[in-house]
Amino acid sequence: MPMSNDPHIPPSRPSVRALLWSRPSTRGRWAPAARAGLAFVLPAMTLLSLGFDRNSVLAALGSFALLYGERRPYRIRWKVITTTGALLVATAAAFGAIGSWMGPDESFARESVMVGALALLTAVSVFGVNALRLGPPGPFFLVLVGGVAVIVCRAGGSPATVVVCTAAGAVAGLIVSMAPALWRPHGPETAATEAALAESERFLDDNREPSRRHSVAASTLNAWSVLHDAAQTDGDLAHRLWLTHHRVHDAEAGALMAPLPRPGILRRLRFAWRLDSHATVTTVRAAIAALLAGGISVVAGLGRPDWAIMGAVLVLQMGPDRVRGAVRGAHRVLGTLGGLVIFAVLHALDLHTAALIVVLALLNVMIELTVTTNYALAVTFITPLALLMGASPQPLSHQMTSRVLETLLGVALAIAATWWVFPRAHRSTLRSDDEAARRACTDLVSLAATEVPASVTMRVARRDLQWQLLEAELDATDSANDDPPWARRYWPAHAAVRAVGYDALSACWRAGPDGLVPEPVLNQLTSRITASRLTE
Repeated sequence: MPMSNDPHIPPSRPSVRALLWSRPSTRGRWAPAARAGLAFVLPAMTLLSLGFDRNSVLAALGSFALLYGERRPYRIRWKVITTTGALLVATAAAFGAIGSWMGPDESFARESVMVGALALLTAVSVFGVNALRLGPPGPFFLVLVGGVAVIVCRAGGSPATVVVCTAAGAVAGLIVSMAPALWRPHGPETAATEAALAESERFLDDNREPSRRHSVAASTLNAWSVLHDAAQTDGDLAHRLWLTHHRVHDAEAGALMAPLPRPGILRRLRFAWRLDSHATVTTVRAAIAALLAGGISVVAGLGRPDWAIMGAVLVLQMGPDRVRGAVRGAHRVLGTLGGLVIFAVLHALDLHTAALIVVLALLNVMIELTVTTNYALAVTFITPLALLMGASPQPLSHQMTSRVLETLLGVALAIAATWWVFPRAHRSTLRSDDEAARRACTDLVSLAATEVPASVTMRVARRDLQWQLLEAELDATDSANDDPPWARRYWPAHAAVRAVGYDALSACWRAGPDGLVPEPVLNQLTSRITASRLTE
């Protein structure tokens, strides 16, 4: 997004054309993409040799777990993939059972239960991902697994078979993703630290441009969190980050004492547990759009209400602003059209299962290459993968027509939700976030009068203030895109909170771990906190 040199002016809206036709970057993605392909092809071929025949392609449902562990240190990567794999297996089991209960015959009541279950899955997963700030690939693949499991078991597939295939893919994903630890054990933490150092250097080269403070803070917090996850907070990487961190704050670097990592899971959930939080607003929008999309698909007899729901979830899952939401919707439609062409070709070829597994493995590779950079391309490869796993007896022309209509339905309702469901939520969300940051700053300044920055309570207060500032900045960007006139009026208030918050953190760094922040500095910060309440 273009940034203004004046911190009191919000950034301008991003270019729709630039977002729509953004060129996907594959830098650093080839190795993870190759692992994504292997995580599918190995269990699928094994299952095929054991007599699972066409069901062996369902291993893809579990192999998605690998996507959630990439870029994480190996010390916790196995936990992330194991947890995600367990959730995918549980989802496959639950929705496989629903599909078996529904049966092949159409029933409004039973299809409504399925829609409600998928909407509930959407709500829980969207809230969890956004409240915990887990980032891409988001909750979409959980909903995808649920939808495919329902379709497979409605057509006569066994829920037990779906669970076994999903579990096989998850286990393979764990093994394949952990393998690089044998030859590059510190790769993830090195990459995160180098990215933070580069961002800090750009900030310093740009004479500490205020508009860059957020990106520096975000990348630095991520690097420290990754180092904590890797148990590497006292090594060479940590020392380099420590020295650069002090340069950013124009402070003398003393003995290394790494900042605390990200808040714990319960603390993050508590931060988001309010009606106007980003996570809650996103959850309500996604759940309503999912319910409506699935319900209309059932009433219209389109055949795959899960597909309409997935269209809505893909657009709304991370809570985009209206501009990015519209672009993501366009990407979903364009990607579905392209994916249907691929699906039609593969359907016509009627490949042997072994050949089909190879093709789906290639699709998995392409999904990993594009899922974080270009939704249109990612959806182009997700579409045939999902349709081939949930094979339908309907004629090809009917399938393609219905999938296009369901996609348009889900996307239209998702975009409408950003305008009509809590249409001014960005205002109350940003105000609440700024107020939370203001309170955190007040608490920090009060503690700093009697406690040194290295004390346990001060370290927690500093960490929480940083977390609240980052949350406020993310929602400020959404407000600038959703409501530019209001954002221009409100921005000086937001800028005042942001500035005093980061200056309070800098004062702690300059004081050193064992020195009190000077009283005149605390008095000045207190005055600015008070003044920031008066600028709204």
